Amino acid sequence: MITDAAVVSFAIWTLLYHLNLGLNLRPSVIFLAWVVLQPVAAYVAWRLRRRDVVTRRPGDDEAVTERAETPVDRASLLRRYALPVAAAIGAAIFASFGTGTLSWWLAAGLGLVAVVSAWLALPRAGRPADADAAPAVRGTTPMQGYVVLAVSLAAAFFATLINRVSLDDVFYVGKSVWVAERDTIPFRDFLFTEGVLPGGSANPPLPSFEVFIGALARALHIHTASVLWYLLLPVLAVFTVLALWRLVQRWAPRRPLVVFGVAAAYILLVAYYADALNTYHLPRLTQGKSVFLHALIPLAWVYLTDYLEHRSRRALVLLTLLSVASVGYTTTAVFLLPLLAGAAGVALLATRRLREAVLCFLAASAYPLLSGVLVQVLRGGVEEAAATYAPLQELRTIYELTLWLGILGVIGGLAVWWSPLLLRRGVPQQLAAGAALAVTVLMVPGVLKLGGDLSGLTAVLWRVPWILPVPALVGLLAVIRLPRLARVNQVLAVALPVVLVFAFYTQGKPMWYGGKAVESKPTWRMPENRKAASFWIKNLDRPAGLVLAPSSVMRSLPMVTTEVRVVLPRDLYLTDYGPTTPFATDRLLLAKFADGEPVDSSAVAGAMDRVGVGLVCVWKGNTAVPAVAPTLGLEPFASRKAPGAMVCYRVGAPGGS
Repeated sequence: MITDAAVVSFAIWTLLYHLNLGLNLRPSVIFLAWVVLQPVAAYVAWRLRRRDVVTRRPGDDEAVTERAETPVDRASLLRRYALPVAAAIGAAIFASFGTGTLSWWLAAGLGLVAVVSAWLALPRAGRPADADAAPAVRGTTPMQGYVVLAVSLAAAFFATLINRVSLDDVFYVGKSVWVAERDTIPFRDFLFTEGVLPGGSANPPLPSFEVFIGALARALHIHTASVLWYLLLPVLAVFTVLALWRLVQRWAPRRPLVVFGVAAAYILLVAYYADALNTYHLPRLTQGKSVFLHALIPLAWVYLTDYLEHRSRRALVLLTLLSVASVGYTTTAVFLLPLLAGAAGVALLATRRLREAVLCFLAASAYPLLSGVLVQVLRGGVEEAAATYAPLQELRTIYELTLWLGILGVIGGLAVWWSPLLLRRGVPQQLAAGAALAVTVLMVPGVLKLGGDLSGLTAVLWRVPWILPVPALVGLLAVIRLPRLARVNQVLAVALPVVLVFAFYTQGKPMWYGGKAVESKPTWRMPENRKAASFWIKNLDRPAGLVLAPSSVMRSLPMVTTEVRVVLPRDLYLTDYGPTTPFATDRLLLAKFADGEPVDSSAVAGAMDRVGVGLVCVWKGNTAVPAVAPTLGLEPFASRKAPGAMVCYRVGAPGGS
């Protein structure tokens, strides 16, 4: 109920937001309409609730396993599964440890062999009917429910303690702050100018998530960052944990709580490097693309499974609403949801289920594709997806960002390429095979590059493997059982979860690794000295003009207020306005100056005049700026003590007193 209600509620908000693109009402008005419609959302979620879940009893797992394991001689099993198992091992090793082009070709080729041979090894008699005859999804025992609830609440609290700064927050949080303070939607540039410049590739009209946060903060009369990191973040953490549990329930052949626990450990312990898959969980869950990746992708597979196994119209409706909500979270959904639905459709077409393939594809893809086409036609671009500031990542880098390298890369590769053999029989196996096949084909050298050239999505095609629910698939490795080897299985039941978690702990880096990444109390996602300095600058009786400050402070100020305009919120966003133009080069030079780097002071004077700097603030430890302050006409204006010890200068006439 909770996850379904969240999907329905945000889908309604996104529909209202997209309708307002033509009406141009204030966000507060849209928010009021959304609040009024919440009883409708609750009623829809209640009507769409699942009625086919039965209470689980002790021994259910073992009973299902016994029914599934029909007597088969060992030689037959070896002939059936030797090729997919061995090919997957080879693919994972070449992908994780190889360094040359040949090794990647071998990885992709063996991956294809693994998926196709695994598909062919699955029971074939009456395959289309087998999916419908699959065991009903079993419900949750009270103890399992308590454990999952405890984990979700622990994740909610722990998320508020993480103090890892994301450079993207200056845009996402800054946009919400603008909505909260001004009650308008910033379709044009709001970081460098006040709507003078076009919005740039990072600011399309499709996502509604940041506008929702700003409207909520305005309605509550609480600072946007506090609403985001103290209120919404815990809610989103619970949402993602429950979404993971639902997928594990649907797909795990046995011991779902073990699968869930190993998957949760994988998320926690293998989540450090920037842009790595699990870094988009608790450390970046306030960004819409993270919610899409770790909550809506698993739920999409849940709804597909429910529909295909039970002909559930409720699941099809929920899948449609999920596609709407996904576009509201991120424009990455515009190309990933059609890819996910296409991967599922391939598996359905292979089993001659044309009608279901078409319905599932339309439910998951119609709204994202239509939205993407309209934005492309009306505006000429879609978020980062249409940006050209970054080339396509190397294939090995794409693999590393999702599945890692080394031992962890082998574990991730096996989880993907063995998934058709590991999942519950029927629809889950078919869907896993389709997803693994789609990602493997796209990772063949040259395929993604061709797709980027044709679509213009080069900058974000590295996210293609996101359609795989990797944490759940990794968790499934913990419940591998070998047919007709009861004693070995008893050992594996204990050894596999322990070995996997040990590998995560020793080979990975946790999401709290490095520096003071975890606080003792809930915190904003910015160091205390930056927060204090930013509020101090906001409260100054500032002279007219832009504020020049250390780069870290200029990234923090847009997250505090829109009243202070800074010289350079983030250098990455200059690419939309020409990285070699005076507009960009002046700002880059001034940022180096404020950071204390050696620069030509005469060039700084000209740049400050062209950009329109009115106030220069630097850390008290910066000695370069005070040394040239008289030459540049910088007059002492204000200073503060720690935390955030800083001194500010008012820009006057060069050489003046």
